[in-house]
Amino acid sequence: MLFYVTLFVAILYFKIFRVRRQQEKLGLWSMIEGTVTIFILLALVIFGFMVQSWYEVLIAIVISAVMASLMITTVQLGIFIDGKPLFKLSAIYRLMPLMALFSIAGTMMTLTQYYLG
Repeated sequence: MLFYVTLFVAILYFKIFRVRRQQEKLGLWSMIEGTVTIFILLALVIFGFMVQSWYEVLIAIVISAVMASLMITTVQLGIFIDGKPLFKLSAIYRLMPLMALFSIAGTMMTLTQYYLG
């Protein structure tokens, strides 16, 4: 179960990262954070293909990508209450380091749980 949650958070992180990269110039720390997180996501996907059947992993990736895309599109279009947006992209950008940390920690816990028993 931790595998699917971590996979979703990592994919959501990269959807947000892509939007942020298009809108503003990223600093060195953000690029390093994104690079480390993409290698962790790659390790998680490879682990998923080794442990589970390929179609389960593929379905999980597709569903996670669709959900993340819809969430980001909703925030970009905006949910307005009395003419003010409920969520702003800048508020989501502040959550990116936390999402990267959760992705890395979730991947490490998933991998060690399998190898340590």
